Order: sequence, then C-alpha cells, then structure tokens
Amino acid sequence: MVKIVAPPHTMVIKIVGHGVSLAAPFALDDEVSITPSVPSADPNGAATGSARFADYAAVIWGSEIATFAVEVATAQGGQELVAKAWNALWTFHLLSLAAGAPCMPLFSVSEGGQPAYSLVNRSPFVPRLDEIRPLVPARLEWARAHQKQFGELVRNQQFRSAMLCYANAHYLPDLQVRIMLLWAGIEGLLSVDAELNRRLALYAALMIEGSSEDKTNYFTRVKKAYGLRSRAVHGAQLSSAKMQEGYSEASAILIELLRRCVELARVPTTEEFDRAAVAGRII
Repeated sequence: MVKIVAPPHTMVIKIVGHGVSLAAPFALDDEVSITPSVPSADPNGAATGSARFADYAAVIWGSEIATFAVEVATAQGGQELVAKAWNALWTFHLLSLAAGAPCMPLFSVSEGGQPAYSLVNRSPFVPRLDEIRPLVPARLEWARAHQKQFGELVRNQQFRSAMLCYANAHYLPDLQVRIMLLWAGIEGLLSVDAELNRRLALYAALMIEGSSEDKTNYFTRVKKAYGLRSRAVHGAQLSSAKMQEGYSEASAILIELLRRCVELARVPTTEEFDRAAVAGRII
C-alpha cells in the first residue's frame, strides 16, 4: 500500500527516487525542490523507522539504487506536509517528461527527530534502470516553467491515463508487454480508433515541432515503431534486439508526445488533427 507518514512537528519529507540525476539542488517552487543528496539509512535505523516489512524492504533496496530525492517542506508540518508530499508524487511524472526517461519513486523519509520511512511505490523492489538520465539545467527549467500546465493536465483523464501507461510500462518484466502498454498510451492520447498505423504516425508527426522534413521523418519512424508493436502483439517471433528496439521507440514516442501536450497546455482533439492534416495540398 502506497502511503506517506511523518511524526508530528515534522517539517521536511524527502521522497527518494531512481531514474534521473542532477548536479545541484533545484527549487521547483517555494515548498518542493529536487536534490542530488539522498538520505542514508542503515538497516537498524530503517527497521526502527518502518512500520511494515514492505517499508523496510523499500528502504534497503531503494538505498542501493537511489539517484536523487524530491524534498517537500512546509512551515505548518503535520498532515499538511503529508498531503503536500503525497501530491508531490506527481513530480516524478513531471521529471519523466523533462528528462524524456522513466523516473520512479522509491520511499519517503521524514527528517527531524526519529526518521519515519514509508513505501511510496506499489512494489518495494523497483527494477534498476540501465540508464540514469541527467537533468541538465535546461530540462530543470522546463519542469519549473511547465508544472502549472502539467498540474492542470493530470485532471484530464485522457492525458492522465497515457501518463500512467508510460510510468507503469517500465516496471513490467516482459518487453512485449511493455510495448503493448506504451502503445495503448499513445493510442489513447491521440484518440485513434481506425487505420491505426497511418493515423497514429500522422497525428504524432503533426504534434511535434520542426520542418516538413522533420515531420516526414518522424511519420516514418512512428509507422516503423508501430509495425514492431503489431508484430509483438500478434505473436511474431522477434529477436531480443528487435524487442528492445520496439520498447525504446515506443517509450521515446510516448514521452515526447506527453511533453508536447504539456507545452501546448492541452491534449489536441481529433478535429484539430484533421484540420492540420488537410491544411496542406499536393502540387
């Protein structure tokens, strides 16, 4: 069970994460910041501060793979701090968009007095990622500049579902199932219900920025990636390299489209896509 706990009078909670790194602390707002400093936890301290075995396991394993932390602080502390920290779990999705890569919460720890630990993921054993994506200053500034739009978009069921498809896919053990979930997110975000291959590629190309040549190349790329998805879904025997390629491409496409929605501050409608598609002509 995912929860965040803090003793009374606690003023700071850190949510330890995995997937991105940064060189120096960075403030997203007055109460939430990202830091490369990860709180240390020895086994005895983790056992004392954990109410459940799952909390303890998350601390022990999470301390091995932790790469950063989200720090939440309020002057009031108490339940207001816990609520603020709970809402800050969405920050991990915002950082995924900023980095263009998975970003996973591991466990939370209250600071001040006796630390209290809690599992903030559905599993205490989050898979170690092959690549840790650095959050360079420009990407951190992007996150800060777009957090309001992101907060509004997570109330949009279409965006929220696609974001969760992206986030959850990276926990799955099988690449084939990851590909299927990522493409479910892409299809849902673009509201495509027919001629999937062509329309997905067309709508995705219309969303991205760039020249006509860039969009044409992106259209071809998405069609190729969706072809791998279709082969995986329909039981074709794919090499491990092809499966990895299909997973990486679907992941990159979905996170780019989600990031573009945040920049636009909306999810484009089917009508918008169709109007954009017929704005040109063949000469």
